[in-house]
Amino acid sequence: MIDIFQGIAFFNFIFFSILIWLYKDKIDYAIYIFSFFLLGKGLTLFSNLILTKAIFPSNETILNTGIVLNSFLFFYAPFLCFFALSVVYGAVSLKKYWIHFIPFVLFLLLNTIVVFARLTKVEESVFVKMLDIRSTFTKLYYVQVVGYTIASIWILHSYKSESVRFQKMSRWLKGVLIAFFTVWMLFLASSLTETNVNLSEGFTFSGVLLLLLLSNIVIVFLLNNPEFFYNHLSVKHQKLPDDKKVTRAVYEKLCQLIVEQQLYKKADLKIGDLSEAIQESSRTVSKVINSHYGGNFNDFINSYRIEEAKKLLRNEDEEITILTILYEAGFNSKSVFNTVFKKMEGETPSSYRKKYLTSMYG
Repeated sequence: MIDIFQGIAFFNFIFFSILIWLYKDKIDYAIYIFSFFLLGKGLTLFSNLILTKAIFPSNETILNTGIVLNSFLFFYAPFLCFFALSVVYGAVSLKKYWIHFIPFVLFLLLNTIVVFARLTKVEESVFVKMLDIRSTFTKLYYVQVVGYTIASIWILHSYKSESVRFQKMSRWLKGVLIAFFTVWMLFLASSLTETNVNLSEGFTFSGVLLLLLLSNIVIVFLLNNPEFFYNHLSVKHQKLPDDKKVTRAVYEKLCQLIVEQQLYKKADLKIGDLSEAIQESSRTVSKVINSHYGGNFNDFINSYRIEEAKKLLRNEDEEITILTILYEAGFNSKSVFNTVFKKMEGETPSSYRKKYLTSMYG
């Protein structure tokens, strides 16, 4: 029964990951980050099925593959933290957090060595020593998953926002994180009670069952709250645009809010965020922008980002890199930044900076 539940949970996690990747351009960046957590957990469940010989019991090649795939045990926990950071602060650069993947790389290397030892049939005493090292390293897993789960909850708890959208998303995410924390505790209890087979299997069964429920809760929440998952989505229950509100005064109020709250600096800013800020429907805000700015939402927000970038580019401190500037201005991609800047200013950011500094110093 445990194997069946693990198999279903594996399928759900991998299926949701692929579904998110297929709609990557439409999905919120935070959800895209979460997909890597789902992938890692799914592959770990699959490796468990292989290593316990619940599937392909006599195939040595697949068994070796299962050992390597088990390295993902140390892959997915950091993505819980990255997901929380993305929800709170917008898009995060994974390159900036490369150090968090060191345990995964070390465990992958260790598992690769174990597989190599199996294939080359090294001396039994040496092989046993390798397995002991691997077993010791595996115990760090619980420290990792519990640490990242607690860190994720703290990130959400410490961030204060009056946004109804954020508060609802935060409550859901905290609930999911607490549920995952419970799963880790059940698996830890199973590991600590291995001498009592029935008790250990009971903890494992409970943990796998909760994982299965979580994998389905995610899709139910997605269907019930699509505005949290998709970019620039107008939700059906929102008010229809009121043409009486599509005025210059509303537009100027919107512009003032964007500047005062520096909303344009949020890399994953959506029209729904502006809707909440000004207390109007998304469709009304969209119509106000189209009517009084003369462009779409993206062009409107990018105009503020480009002005911010120009101000930073005029900074005489040349040690401030263009990469730093684009992130500070609210962009999350160098290629997009360069394209938008050239479209609006007729030259590249580097050219703009060079021209300005030349005029300043002759």
